[in-house]
Amino acid sequence: MDAGAARRLRVERAVAAAARIADARDPLGEEARRRLPSTSGLSPEGVELALGRHLEITPSDGELGALVAASGRARSCHVVLAANVCTAPLRAIAVAAATAPEVFVRPSRRDPVVAELLVRALQADDGFRRAGGAIALVADIALGDAGTPAAGEDVLGDLPHAELHIYGSDQTVATLRAKAGPGVLVRGHGAGLGLAVVGPDASLAEAAQDIAADVVPFDQRGCLSPRFVLVEGSTERAAALARALHEALEEAGTRVPRGPLDGAAREEVTMYRATLEAVGSFWQGQWHGVGLDPAPRSLLLPPAARIVHVAASDAEAAPALLAPLRGAITAIGAGGGGRLARAASAAAPRARLAALGWMQRPPLDGPVDLRTA
Repeated sequence: MDAGAARRLRVERAVAAAARIADARDPLGEEARRRLPSTSGLSPEGVELALGRHLEITPSDGELGALVAASGRARSCHVVLAANVCTAPLRAIAVAAATAPEVFVRPSRRDPVVAELLVRALQADDGFRRAGGAIALVADIALGDAGTPAAGEDVLGDLPHAELHIYGSDQTVATLRAKAGPGVLVRGHGAGLGLAVVGPDASLAEAAQDIAADVVPFDQRGCLSPRFVLVEGSTERAAALARALHEALEEAGTRVPRGPLDGAAREEVTMYRATLEAVGSFWQGQWHGVGLDPAPRSLLLPPAARIVHVAASDAEAAPALLAPLRGAITAIGAGGGGRLARAASAAAPRARLAALGWMQRPPLDGPVDLRTA
């Protein structure tokens, strides 16, 4: 089997392992549903939504080809995972398996479930092994040993001996990057957030439903989750969208309740609500909140707890509003045409673009975060 075919087969076997987790009838799927409510912070309904709809288990041939082509080449790949999105280990492990035959995974200590299940499945997978694959869970990344090959060892030409893929906070990325030795290529994916843009031709009721569909998965904790909504047009139009979004999130919450909030998160919600009630409006739901700033000079970041910040804007004002956030915007969802969406995309040129309602279902074509591509 040539190297390209082996890389592709390893990715395909990772996807096949994830399909078992998505299936509630499979022992892996049953175990995931039993364990994830206590580790992920999601409600049981939120776990089912994540596994049943947001695991990327049906990639096209083109997406798989793009993932393999976009991945690096190394002898080994070391992966450090975060806990924000319980399904994220699939994409991270798929990219690592395309990068190197030998993969070491340090799962999130808080939510290791999906990483553990994927690694267990791949260790027992004949196809993965036939493609030269070897994978293991580790408590710590051995960066010092990764960077220096033994004398005479084949290091794939001039390619790095190892790659280190870090998913987590900006501080985690910086700390581990500083520890990486020579011969280790580091790919860091730090904190990010999503932005929704409602253009002039959008139906506000439909846009609200679509935005709610992007907010609810993972309780808005992912880097694709929209935290802000910019509405092209008047303040009155933004207020109408905010009210419609409140209703859409209320309805969605009856089907998929938010997971429990800890004390710190509740305090953040209380502070955000007090600020928005002082300058604009706030709609409180049982599982969500929507804030409206009628005259934004800057954008106040809401807590990641199904809390959405809505503001009116236009193509001229958007660059200044988005300037402080441009490095953090991972995804932009847009609907209804107009100039504002183009201005937002220009302000964050490396953000993934999607239609409203599809921000949380990106193609499996490489890392979800394109900012460091």
